[in-house]
Amino acid sequence: MTTSKSKLTAVDQLLPMGSTRPARPSVFVILLLILLVAGAALGAFVAQRQLNGAIAVENRGKLDAAKGVFDLLRARALEDMRGQGRILVEDPRLKSTLNTEGIDEATVADILRDLGRLRGAGMLVVLTPEGRVFAEAGAPELRGLDLSASAVVKRAKESKDAVKGSWVIGNKIFDLSITAIQFESNVIAYLVVGQTLDQALLKSLGTATGVALGIAIGSEFTAVSDDQLKAMTTLAQQQQQTTDLPPFDLGGASYVANVIELEQMGQSRPRLVLVQSLAPTSATFSILKWLLWLSPILVLLGIALAIGLSSNRAS
Repeated sequence: MTTSKSKLTAVDQLLPMGSTRPARPSVFVILLLILLVAGAALGAFVAQRQLNGAIAVENRGKLDAAKGVFDLLRARALEDMRGQGRILVEDPRLKSTLNTEGIDEATVADILRDLGRLRGAGMLVVLTPEGRVFAEAGAPELRGLDLSASAVVKRAKESKDAVKGSWVIGNKIFDLSITAIQFESNVIAYLVVGQTLDQALLKSLGTATGVALGIAIGSEFTAVSDDQLKAMTTLAQQQQQTTDLPPFDLGGASYVANVIELEQMGQSRPRLVLVQSLAPTSATFSILKWLLWLSPILVLLGIALAIGLSSNRAS
């Protein structure tokens, strides 16, 4: 027996007879395995980000649809008020009373209330030829106001037909139509037919579209379709028109939102806020989100199994 064969290393002397030392994976193999796991995990992470982005985009589509319904209902309501104004200014009782010299506000208000009952909702207001509120029914906050500087009043003075517009007074938005009341070609007053953008309207819109809606004036909500909106003070304080707010979390839930400044509404800058929860859509894809991580998990299990089998063969 040669000298080289008779010499045993210290490790070899500790091994049982008939056994061989387990083969150790090379550094290259270890790095390759790490890259496989990292690549699978990165792929799952990117896929999940894309899925979350797709969920956000889908729900933004719901916000756009709700905004479209809101605009459509407002446009139809304004057109209806315009048509009602054209009819009501020809009411003989209202016309003759307003043409009576020295007529008092209470008498005109009674007539407006009678006409208002025919409408069933909203407000009726009579303005003087100068643009001051003379009498009202359904809008006590307007009593005695001078609205001559209002853009819609100015347009009504220049037009021979009913004009549409909006007022922001206090914490309310009034959509309205103004029509001149004439007697023998002379304008003796203006009739305002209007309604507020109130909680009832927003709730019906929220129910129909599944989107939470709110009207924010200043730094707080004045009307909401969902009481949860009142907790989203940051959205109420949003001062710039934007339709691309990033998804945000509140109370453990994720949302997307649009904050849209309503046009031609004066210095108070009222805004329409639309909020959609991502929870329903995320729940639909929750199983898929878990499946995205199945690939790196299977790679890890495969590596562990391969190492275990290799060790068993070596022993």
